Amino acid sequence: MGSEMTELIIVRHGETCENKLGICQGQTEGTLSEDGKKQNKLLARDLRNFKIDRIYSSPLARAVETGNEIWKYHKDIELQTDIRLIERNMGVLQGEMFPDNFDITKPVNGMESIEFARIRMKSFLDDILPLHTNQTVLIISHGLAIKVLTAILMNMSDDNIIDMKLMKNSCYSIYYSDNNQGFKIK
Repeated sequence: MGSEMTELIIVRHGETCENKLGICQGQTEGTLSEDGKKQNKLLARDLRNFKIDRIYSSPLARAVETGNEIWKYHKDIELQTDIRLIERNMGVLQGEMFPDNFDITKPVNGMESIEFARIRMKSFLDDILPLHTNQTVLIISHGLAIKVLTAILMNMSDDNIIDMKLMKNSCYSIYYSDNNQGFKIK
């Protein structure tokens, strides 16, 4: 039997005006900043020579706009939104300034638990991975959601999510799986 390899390129959306101001967006829309739009153009150029088979994006505008910029170089494939890639709901913090010394481990009223975010992200991966054996899939999501996605791919516990660095805006990481033996970072 030949080797099967699936590659995932995980992208964080471009910088928003709210990111710049330290406002918690969570599942609210947010607006790409001018820098965010420029960063997305550079990101799309960086990714233009990758052979990408499908793009999945969070339905929030900041992610879809980032995806559309990348898609300009890959017009023969589909860009599909999936609600499971949305950012964690940050409850009463959404639309507010992040408090000083904000501690993600101490839930605020209405905040989505890491466990729930993990369930929806795992459901997304379980649905798409069988469809894309030997393919490269690009996934566009959000800072906290990407931490959860990374923990699933790297087989880490929820405790490790807290210590993980937040991916910068308009950046990406590549993960690959050989013969479905779990994922490794490239």
